[in-house]
Amino acid sequence: MIAYNKTWLANLRLHEALEKGLKSGCIIDAEFKIIKEKYPVGFYTPTLFARVGLFILTCIVMLFIYGLIALMVSSSSMFSNPAFPFFLGLISYAGLEFMVNGNNHYRSGVDDALLFISGCLFLAGLMMMFTGNNDTHYIGLTAIAFLISLFLTIRFADMFMSAACCIFFFSWVFFFWTKVTPSGTATVPFVMMLVSAGGYWLLYTLRNKLQFINYQNCFIVGLIICLVTLYAAGNYYIIQTLGDELNGTNGKAVPFGAIFWAWTIILPFVYVGFGIKRKDAILLRTGLLLIAAAALTFRNYYHILPIDTSLTVVGAAILGIAYSVMKYLETPKHGFTYAEPDESHLMDHLKVESLIIAETFSTAPSAPTDNGVKFGGGDFGGGGSSDTF
Repeated sequence: MIAYNKTWLANLRLHEALEKGLKSGCIIDAEFKIIKEKYPVGFYTPTLFARVGLFILTCIVMLFIYGLIALMVSSSSMFSNPAFPFFLGLISYAGLEFMVNGNNHYRSGVDDALLFISGCLFLAGLMMMFTGNNDTHYIGLTAIAFLISLFLTIRFADMFMSAACCIFFFSWVFFFWTKVTPSGTATVPFVMMLVSAGGYWLLYTLRNKLQFINYQNCFIVGLIICLVTLYAAGNYYIIQTLGDELNGTNGKAVPFGAIFWAWTIILPFVYVGFGIKRKDAILLRTGLLLIAAAALTFRNYYHILPIDTSLTVVGAAILGIAYSVMKYLETPKHGFTYAEPDESHLMDHLKVESLIIAETFSTAPSAPTDNGVKFGGGDFGGGGSSDTF
């Protein structure tokens, strides 16, 4: 289903692992070149700056093409028809498939731009389709947008589309529950907690499956969005703001406020704790970012210190903690160290070493000299005993 050549994707992962092995001294440069030539990658992937430039250039070119098409149909009523942005989106998608399958573009900037433009045009067509009489049918809009972004994610393994897919899914759950269920506005925080926790568990389970190896970055994005959604579903400020918008409570205290305050303050530290225990960078870094969100939420309601003083105190505390931890971990303890990791866990040393040996010594050996002694014929490498000894 994925649009890119799977063999080249596998070779690209091998190249990345070998580059890390080369930097860490596991292999030498000659071995790296031999294996890289043996397992080529035919994708066109320029440098970062060239990728950004091609992205901008592709957007400009497509803008001129769409402008020309718009001039050709300006006398008709096509602009107000949802089919028009869908038609333009299909043009972009056709160009995307051609660049990927015909010219082997992979993260070149051109395919990124065409994918982004296609998604935006499809979303614009959906907005026109589901908006009418000053009312937007969010349930149908988010459902179809989720399906389209899911297809584009599966097809191109793009992180931006995977983020859009997760956002549209959680948006659909929110709108469906609040508009269909009688007590939806009161119970939607708990439903979002359950759904986001279930989504995290599902993605965490599937990410290690071999058949999804080409979607590792998409799973990382999905896990981060699930964690943020899980926190946002119980954040006191968000709950109160949604209550004001949906129920017109006008800043009144949130029912079960103690539970939501505990969720707001404690959950980021739970993320950090599990991240340290599991050595999971996603949990750890997301938790650290959400600690700042918890602090801002608390500061929004309780002004204990002026903002400049608060930032100074918090900054000094963080610097002190970071320095203490670095000094403590100069000697590795409990599986943690301050030293920069060599990322050896990303390589299977046994398999890579076997591959190195196989490729380095793949030339046929010279014929043995006949000195009158006839060894061989064994079943264990030519020198062992067997029934033909």
